[in-house]
Amino acid sequence: MNLDFFEVLKNRRSIRKYQDKTVEKDKLHRILEAARLSPSAMNRQPYQLLVVSSKALLTKVVSACNQRWEAPIMIVMVSSPKEAWVREDGEEFWKTDAAIAMNQLSLAAFAEGLGTCWIAAFKENDVKEILSVDSASRIPFLSPLGYPAEYKGPITNRKMMESLVRYV
Repeated sequence: MNLDFFEVLKNRRSIRKYQDKTVEKDKLHRILEAARLSPSAMNRQPYQLLVVSSKALLTKVVSACNQRWEAPIMIVMVSSPKEAWVREDGEEFWKTDAAIAMNQLSLAAFAEGLGTCWIAAFKENDVKEILSVDSASRIPFLSPLGYPAEYKGPITNRKMMESLVRYV
């Protein structure tokens, strides 16, 4: 797929239903590359992306979520707060860095004809145990990845520019 960037922004939606279809390795690689290329504070990239595709592990991870997900892949963002940059006032950037990477991954997935959905409603400790993630790491969000089994159309429910932007 070769989409205009603003068409990607206008049309990427959270997908909750997926086809039972394998994601091609070259597409998956490009999507993960988009996350790898994302900016992060002081270029620390304090995260790893776990690509869960084994049906047994997917079933276990989904059991820790507050919704049933049936996608061929689950991307699990694992952040390392101790590796992240911390501003002198104590502001930590591990969540921001992870969010930027996941957003780029989501946009790239849409451009490749795939769907994603940010999942924040899950039991973090359960997912950490299932995937053997160390206790010092955090999992801020997950996302299914696969071919959409639904079409939602362009985004329509966003605030008007005038309510979001202020020129000073």
